[in-house]
Amino acid sequence: MARAKAGTLPRTTPSVSGEPPLYDRALAMLARRPFSTEELRRRLAQPGTPPAGIDAVIARLTGVGLLDDAAYATVVARSKLLGSGVSTRRLRAELARRRVDRTVADRAIQAVVADEAIDMAAQLDAVARKKLRSLAGLDPLVRRRRAFGFLARRGYDADEIRRALESALGDEDHAESRDSST
Repeated sequence: MARAKAGTLPRTTPSVSGEPPLYDRALAMLARRPFSTEELRRRLAQPGTPPAGIDAVIARLTGVGLLDDAAYATVVARSKLLGSGVSTRRLRAELARRRVDRTVADRAIQAVVADEAIDMAAQLDAVARKKLRSLAGLDPLVRRRRAFGFLARRGYDADEIRRALESALGDEDHAESRDSST
């Protein structure tokens, strides 16, 4: 008898819970971390797995509320916007990579920004200042270049980054001139 990979149930063995093995596999995956509908569909698709079986599992999980793209997008948006300081543009790309429908993603992002009263310009300023503090002691040009690259990877627009860096660096210059005059 062929052995199954660790962590998966063989297709021919009945599951312990009495549920179809594909459903148990989906539940085990969702227990580890949340998935979008399309992400889970792709993970469940393996050679020999009937698409109708996958569709049935997805429908059942959606029906009982264990698979909800809108809730998933909202959780990801809240985490990324509040925790990582990413831009809405980067967040849209991340949700698209996770196979969340664009309109669902946009609604989730707008809801989180409104619910949490996030001021994206203020968030960019805070992220820029924090990064510049971590780069203290470097040559000013190197410091600016690294901070710019960091913020660009977070998805912010080049003009917004320039404004935030000029503001943060200008405030540092004013603070240094006040300290030296006293």
